[in-house]
Amino acid sequence: MTKHNFEAETWRVLELLTHSIYSNKEIFLRELISNSSDAIDKARIKSLTDSNYLNKWEKFGIKVESDKKAWTITITDNGIGMSEDNMIKNLGTIAKSGTKEFIDKLKKAKDETENNLIGQFWVGFYSAFMIADKIEVESKEKWKKAAKWISDWKTGYDIADSDKKERWTTITIYVNKESKEFLEDWKLKELVKKYSNYVWVPIMMLEYDSRTDDEKKKEPKEMWFEQVNETKPIWKKNKSEIKKEEYKTFYQSISSDWNEPLFSMHNNVEWMVSYKSILFAPKEVNMYQNLSDPNVEYGPKLYVNNVLILEHAKELMPIWLRFISGVIETSDLPLNISREMLQDNATLDKIKKGLTKKVISELKKTFKNNKEDYLKFWTNYGKVIKEWIHYETDLKDSIAEISLFKWINNSDYISLDEYLETVPEKENEIEKDGKKEKIKEKTIYYIIAKSESEALASPYMAQFKEKNIDVLILTDHIDSFLVQWFNEYKWSKLLSITANDIELEKKSEEEKKKEEEKIKDFKWLLDLTKSTIWEEKIESVIFNDKLGDAFWALKTPSTWVDPQMEKMMKAMGQDVPVQKRILELNPKNSLIDSMKSEFDKDIKSEKLQDIIKYAYNQAILLEWGELENPAEFIWLTNKFASWYIK
Repeated sequence: MTKHNFEAETWRVLELLTHSIYSNKEIFLRELISNSSDAIDKARIKSLTDSNYLNKWEKFGIKVESDKKAWTITITDNGIGMSEDNMIKNLGTIAKSGTKEFIDKLKKAKDETENNLIGQFWVGFYSAFMIADKIEVESKEKWKKAAKWISDWKTGYDIADSDKKERWTTITIYVNKESKEFLEDWKLKELVKKYSNYVWVPIMMLEYDSRTDDEKKKEPKEMWFEQVNETKPIWKKNKSEIKKEEYKTFYQSISSDWNEPLFSMHNNVEWMVSYKSILFAPKEVNMYQNLSDPNVEYGPKLYVNNVLILEHAKELMPIWLRFISGVIETSDLPLNISREMLQDNATLDKIKKGLTKKVISELKKTFKNNKEDYLKFWTNYGKVIKEWIHYETDLKDSIAEISLFKWINNSDYISLDEYLETVPEKENEIEKDGKKEKIKEKTIYYIIAKSESEALASPYMAQFKEKNIDVLILTDHIDSFLVQWFNEYKWSKLLSITANDIELEKKSEEEKKKEEEKIKDFKWLLDLTKSTIWEEKIESVIFNDKLGDAFWALKTPSTWVDPQMEKMMKAMGQDVPVQKRILELNPKNSLIDSMKSEFDKDIKSEKLQDIIKYAYNQAILLEWGELENPAEFIWLTNKFASWYIK
């Protein structure tokens, strides 16, 4: 037996690992199985050029065993094996390239999001020291003498002779007290399933014996090794081989959602970048998925060469599709990929763009062919999809096609394409090349409100109800941002009915003349209203005869943000400048004539000013706004009630 010392870098890494700075201990098994798989792969390649390399009876495989009495876990493979020289080279030294960077990052690693660091710097074997008091590696390379490597990490390592006759590698981990849970067979099987389920060689473990210790003593039974991994992932199978029930089972296993998915997408892409994937969209709410917080882990599982690299590869899915679950497998990335490398990886970016387009396409197809299920999906996940407005520009029309909205003529949802089918064309005159030209256009009308009831109560709905023209009702917080940046769809403008002068039909010359005369006759009222309410609040006071039964209504100038957006900005702590509104009076309301009679009696009538203040507060309440002085409004209400009783 010969004694050896670890190099300085190796010792520093081991010290950090064994002091549990690196938190996710369970990945030790993933790393050791990956090493075994690589060793077997090298042996397989060797056998292609050397017909005597393998024994006739030999089949490749990896064994994982635990012994609770001896406190050991053993991983065995029949890969290429190691000689004494290779043990010193591979197990006694950590490659210096990048080691300092690894040590710095390892010191900062405090949670499982950093569990890819070990693989990144080729120190996977050393992760076993997180759970070990001692590790023994016994191995034999073909045609060379076998050797045994032994270390407790603290005193370096020993190399001893071995009597092993066949090409083989066995790693024996003497488990420390803090890691007792890993001695349980069920725990080891769970880790194999989680991280190494699709390694291409069989991973064998003793079959589970559920009998009690007394039962085992009374009737000894020989337990056989059984394969615990699947070797061929479902996403690598031909679609024709897979039944719908298999997709459903796989979806439930990776998402913890026990409902059926809305759809499954199975793709095999061989182009500029190659990858295989199975993605799922949920239909019902998944109680185990927290979508309210965009900072939570999301994204499909990422496999590289059959090994799970990331549980949640958010770099592969935009945040507004964070409800999508599934698996991506590629060989176009190195096995030692890190989170930092993922963030700036061109290959991942290409995969992400391809997957995003495919998901949108599948949602379109589902909406077309299965609208009932799509409506359930949109009810549960529509708000999340709308977040695209913060992140996407190129795909806005495609995303708009899969978006649904409430509308006034139906309690159901409608798409923008369906909406445009219901809206009549309107002829407008434009100037082109110095000449006037008539064109036919369609407009998408919408209203932003807190709720459907608030929207339906708006005075600005009156003319649309009268003409039976639909208006989209936008009640989600994000809708204010949505229409601010997305103001056109398929050459049709999106127009707010509370921020624009909208005429659904042209007035006759006679009607225009009467309106002008009314404005002249009531100019005093418009001026008095503006001075009573204060110019700081009102930009202008105008007539609008399309307010239904309402007396007055408030409109937002097109250059300002709507009241809902203003509230959101204030709630987020943003400074919002004072915004003047447009106050519109309904000349058809009988109260206008009553106010003229009062004005004719007394130009300085206090009653007239009270009516103006009261009506202004009513206009604020109609759009579910907040009164600046509720006490004044109550006082005025009581005052008017006393007049009525008299």
